[in-house]
Amino acid sequence: MVDSGTQFTFLLGEVYTSLRNEFLQQTRRVLRVYEDPNFVFQGAMDLCYRVTGSTRQSFSNLPRVSLMFRGAEMSVSGERLLYRVPGMSKGSDSVYCFTFGNSDLLGIEAFVIGHHHQQNVWMEFDLVKSRVGFAEVRCDLAGQKLGMGP
Repeated sequence: MVDSGTQFTFLLGEVYTSLRNEFLQQTRRVLRVYEDPNFVFQGAMDLCYRVTGSTRQSFSNLPRVSLMFRGAEMSVSGERLLYRVPGMSKGSDSVYCFTFGNSDLLGIEAFVIGHHHQQNVWMEFDLVKSRVGFAEVRCDLAGQKLGMGP
């Protein structure tokens, strides 16, 4: 499901756990996990990090996450992989959470692509053939070309 009314992307438990474990493995030398077993952001996002200003500069080096569909692929990278929790800090570090969550914790049995991962993505829905297509786009440039920007 693609939902512009949902902020983040939620995956079914087994898929989420696999993604979470792989992301942890690939970022273990880059990011420092926020160790608080009682903290789950927005009820379903249980992978959070303590981030310093210098670490934030390296978000572009984070691994790319690709969502694979039959005949389509949607990639999420860089800053769209982590979200700063408003008003939350640990010492001088900010707390950022992985922008994928476990839909099982919300009590829903669905894959939901939220608006955070729809940013700078052109989506095309073919209702006749029940297909969806994705393409990365710089919305600021697209808006200018369409006469909607400065």
